[in-house]
Amino acid sequence: MRVTLVLFAVLLSATQVWAQASSLAELIAQSPGPYKQIADGVWETTYKGKNLNVVRVRIAAAQDGVFFIVALFPRDKLALSQALLLRIAEFNAEYDYVKLALDKTSLNLRLDTRAGLLDLATFNALEGQTALAADEAYALIGILLPAAAP
Repeated sequence: MRVTLVLFAVLLSATQVWAQASSLAELIAQSPGPYKQIADGVWETTYKGKNLNVVRVRIAAAQDGVFFIVALFPRDKLALSQALLLRIAEFNAEYDYVKLALDKTSLNLRLDTRAGLLDLATFNALEGQTALAADEAYALIGILLPAAAP
């Protein structure tokens, strides 16, 4: 009985992930794009920014969420100074709908939402807001980084 319940839970979880990716795929198919699928349940689209020439927005579906992610700076280019970390914290307080997050490879801007809350208009608005916030974050954080060597 216990094995059956565990198996049922695993199958239900896999079905939910597939349904979320399928629902996201439907929204992407109706959106102006262009989109490129880069993995199962993960797509990428680009925007032109004022501070960042190309803003690459990745959109992923996982469990009951949809995640909009923009990699801003490679982690190895960041000097984790007090000023930088303070600016990241201030940005996160100022922009309550997106967050800057440092992972093992990069500083990312993320916007997370529940898949059930998305219709086409909301999806497009959140994607655009992610790109705009990433472009602004790039400028705010970029001034704190050491100048690139010529």
